[in-house]
Amino acid sequence: MRHNRVINHLGRTSSHRKAMLSNMATSLIIHKRITTTTAKAKALRTFVEPLITKSKEDSTHSRRVVFSYLKIKLLLLNYSGRYPQKLLSVLVATHVY
Repeated sequence: MRHNRVINHLGRTSSHRKAMLSNMATSLIIHKRITTTTAKAKALRTFVEPLITKSKEDSTHSRRVVFSYLKIKLLLLNYSGRYPQKLLSVLVATHVY
């Protein structure tokens, strides 16, 4: 039974899933909108929203926590105070071939 299993594994190993979510988060922050599947969008939402919340506080610890999740290190320094948390959007592809 799957009771209280929060993480959607997306049919990937943990290292592949971590790299994929990190790359998708980087693309989302740079372009402010990406197109993906519903399952990936839901997984990405739980990955990105805590990072954006952490980036609003400009301390050494929060900066290091956010940078440990992202590939490009200087991304969220620019976005820390300018954008509200829900501004970034994910377009969900209806058909993925």
